[in-house]
Amino acid sequence: MEQPIAKRTTDGPRPIHPAIRKVWLFSNLISVVILGVILSFVEFVFLRSFHAPWRFPVIAPLLAIVIGIWASSMVRRQWANWRYEVTDDEVVLAWGVFFQTRRFVPRDRVQHVDINTGPIDRRFGLAQVSLYVAGAHGSVGTIPGLTPQEADDLRSMLVESHAAHV
Repeated sequence: MEQPIAKRTTDGPRPIHPAIRKVWLFSNLISVVILGVILSFVEFVFLRSFHAPWRFPVIAPLLAIVIGIWASSMVRRQWANWRYEVTDDEVVLAWGVFFQTRRFVPRDRVQHVDINTGPIDRRFGLAQVSLYVAGAHGSVGTIPGLTPQEADDLRSMLVESHAAHV
């Protein structure tokens, strides 16, 4: 009788790299600047149409700053709650601040794995891994904040388990 091939695992839950906080902060900054510009334009048009005594937008930039400060304060909690684990049977993803999610992806259903790096991720030496399973549209989970070596190790773990399953 043939012995089953032992599958490599992560030996427990793993956190994502702390540099992801910088990526998220930078992304928040870009979003807040875009939001501030759009809201300021809307406020400027509103003020001009009602002949307000002042013509310079004040509320929109302040609102964008408050949103930016709040979003930036959530980054540490967001990072602290992110975990992933590869067990013998599944990949477990856990994240969330207000609404916490745990997603369980069966290892034998994983069809392919993508390793993505955007320009901000590359700047901080990070990558993200997306998992795709049979029968699903798009990825069923993405693990952000991995070093390129961790991403390659995770991909090889899942590819090895898929090859052993077939």
